[in-house]
Amino acid sequence: MNVRGFAALARMHRFRMDQHRRKAGEIEGMRANFQTQDAALERELARETSAVSREDLAMTNFAIYAKHLELRRATLAESIADATRALNRINGHMAIEYREAKKFELALEREGKRQKQMLAKAEQAQLDEIGLTYSRRVAV
Repeated sequence: MNVRGFAALARMHRFRMDQHRRKAGEIEGMRANFQTQDAALERELARETSAVSREDLAMTNFAIYAKHLELRRATLAESIADATRALNRINGHMAIEYREAKKFELALEREGKRQKQMLAKAEQAQLDEIGLTYSRRVAV
């Protein structure tokens, strides 16, 4: 493969890695939002629990309210778990893209070194030829 192909493949994998990084940021934001909502529900439940006395007539309504809050918190916990799994999956994809990009970047670097060595060899051969020609002229 030519050098331009290595560079193009490296750029493609870097681009994909950046896409995964943006998606991971979005999911991390969603997960943080879910955690904030869960903490708010926990505080609300604690506040309401302390406000209701055992003799209060609203105790039956409070039980329904508390059950509803627990269901909402369970749904949020499931959403947090889903977001964490998605984040782990995206991080795995990002690692693969990084390795692929690095592979092509290293190949590009090796090709550049190889070309530089070939140029140095050609230049040295040319200098050797000039030196031999000069020494023959001097000897004559």
